[in-house]
Amino acid sequence: MAASGAKSKLWRRLWLALILALLAQAVVSALLFHWLFFSDPQEAEIRRAMFRALMAAQGIQPSPWRRLLLSPFTGTVLTALVVSAVTLPLMRRLTRRLENLQQGVQALGEGDLSARVPVQGRDEVAQLAQSFNTAAGRIESLMQSHKSLLAYTSHELRTPLTRLRLSLETLSTPVPAAARDVAARAAKHDLAELDALIDDILLSSRLDAATGQTLQLEELDLLALLAEEAARFDVEVHGDWITLQGDERLLRRAVRNLLDNAKRHAPGAAPQVSLTAVQGGGIIRVCDQGPGIPPADAQRIFEPFERLSGRGEGTGLGLALVRRIARQHGGEARCLPRAGGGACFEIWLGRKP
Repeated sequence: MAASGAKSKLWRRLWLALILALLAQAVVSALLFHWLFFSDPQEAEIRRAMFRALMAAQGIQPSPWRRLLLSPFTGTVLTALVVSAVTLPLMRRLTRRLENLQQGVQALGEGDLSARVPVQGRDEVAQLAQSFNTAAGRIESLMQSHKSLLAYTSHELRTPLTRLRLSLETLSTPVPAAARDVAARAAKHDLAELDALIDDILLSSRLDAATGQTLQLEELDLLALLAEEAARFDVEVHGDWITLQGDERLLRRAVRNLLDNAKRHAPGAAPQVSLTAVQGGGIIRVCDQGPGIPPADAQRIFEPFERLSGRGEGTGLGLALVRRIARQHGGEARCLPRAGGGACFEIWLGRKP
């Protein structure tokens, strides 16, 4: 209630300040007028006589009220009152917009992430309201992303932890050597899966927390970068020489995710990797000979922790990170069917498809 009372007084204080300023101007104008025209008694008497003669010529009888109404001070005061009456609605409209903005900030501070304020006009207050809405939307999106990430993470961590617990229980009991070797290999595999999952979660969280501010841009030879990453998987690269500004660490991660995805789903055949120059950027293309992606799922596979039925390997964040990294570089990631079977994943950098 106290905040509401403070808001309701703002426009009154502005209006009162305007009235006082205009009244001060009226007093100063009246004193200046008197000093210029009535400081000399003889000249003042001549002007009064001329004024009475003019009034008599018009048939107007002199009276104290007429003298008061026709005085410069009265005219200035009336002008000040008219100006203040005209400006009152304008000030009230401005302060009402500020009140709406204050209410939106208060609602957001109290936890209402859907709080927005109406954007009215094209002045600085409207720009401030638009900036608030943008910031509030970003905060809401970030919080929703973190909630979803936390929910998915708790679910994804449970599976390898359960398998790891079973492996440790096996290793803690007297079992044949062959069974111990199997349990040890399974434990190492689960630890590697946990490490990869945590690494992906941390990177996803960083990309969400500082969109557009995580890039460490430098001049990159994209074909050389692609060839180095492909060499890890014994894959050849063909394409154009491209030099562009990018974050080497993130781009290597995106390429590695695509190559790892191709190896996982098409282990019997090496993927085809190419780089194509386009105006404003380039296209990294990784095509495999796996089971392919149904067109209806071509967008869904880029969502965090989304997996197609029967393809449960991986952290569930690899392709989601590929798309986020591409968008960080002003581009996009997409999946297309490959002629002859399989899928082609494209990373567009510097421009969108």
